[in-house]
Amino acid sequence: MDGKFWPAFFWVAAVYNFIAGLPSLLAPTLSAANMGIPPYDPQHIIVAQLAGGLICLFGVGYAMVATKTPAGREIVVLGLIGKLGVCALVIGHLIWGHVPQLLVLAAAGDFLFAIAFAVYLKGGMRVAATA
Repeated sequence: MDGKFWPAFFWVAAVYNFIAGLPSLLAPTLSAANMGIPPYDPQHIIVAQLAGGLICLFGVGYAMVATKTPAGREIVVLGLIGKLGVCALVIGHLIWGHVPQLLVLAAAGDFLFAIAFAVYLKGGMRVAATA
């Protein structure tokens, strides 16, 4: 992989997180309806917005990695933990039989990103650094 692959990849990861997080942050009621879940009680809207904000925050982190921030490796480690955590939670809810299909699709995307993050951490980043 050439020196342009990883920065482009992390820009894609950033955009992916913004697409996933902004709806819950900015329009939580509409976001719930689009995922096929019941509307949030008014006192629970903040939980959806906090989740959306955190998802977007990871997007900012991936953009920082794309721009070769010195702490990029550490950000990717946190991202890997987060993506695997999402996958574990969704699998747990699948076993219990109640998870929106759109969330399963998003978790599948997170799983693919987790694999790529692991490749990057394993040594793929060295290829980009030497190019």
